[in-house]
Amino acid sequence: MLKSEISGSGQEISSYPPGQTNVQAVGLLSDIPIIKLRRVSFKARASFGYMQMQRFRESDIFDTVLFRLPPGRTEEDYKDALVFDIEGDSMEPSLRDGQQVIAWPVSDSRWEYLHNTICVVDYAEEVTVKAILRNDLNNTDGLTLHATGGAGGSFTVARKDIHSIWEVREFYGVVPVRLLP
Repeated sequence: MLKSEISGSGQEISSYPPGQTNVQAVGLLSDIPIIKLRRVSFKARASFGYMQMQRFRESDIFDTVLFRLPPGRTEEDYKDALVFDIEGDSMEPSLRDGQQVIAWPVSDSRWEYLHNTICVVDYAEEVTVKAILRNDLNNTDGLTLHATGGAGGSFTVARKDIHSIWEVREFYGVVPVRLLP
């Protein structure tokens, strides 16, 4: 197996697979900083309404999960993020039942700019994870949400019924692949 020294550290890293030098371990999992993220479980969704969103940082409806920071990211990047559990198969194959996603709050002044993205939408008495198919919040039609799995179809939610929107940007529990500079 080929080995090379990490610059100045005295540590060695191994090339994998043997005989190839284009893949190298750049660090140990134990060296990656760990933070706690708030998680909204299936059970918590029932009480994840507008009043809780006003005080989500202090709310006791959340539990926490440990999260390893991706390269170049800081704890500050995740201070407003929440982890949501996916329930059901309406978003398959994009999102599977039991999978978890990390989402960030979107200011209500920015809702009109959301297009072609997956979001957690807290509206009326529901909390759902769907793709935004059409955004007509400036007019009377509202926000058209789509279940990418096909069987769930699409439905429109009026702006007056929306309490909060959270943009899904990452998967929880899946190590992101990043190119090194």
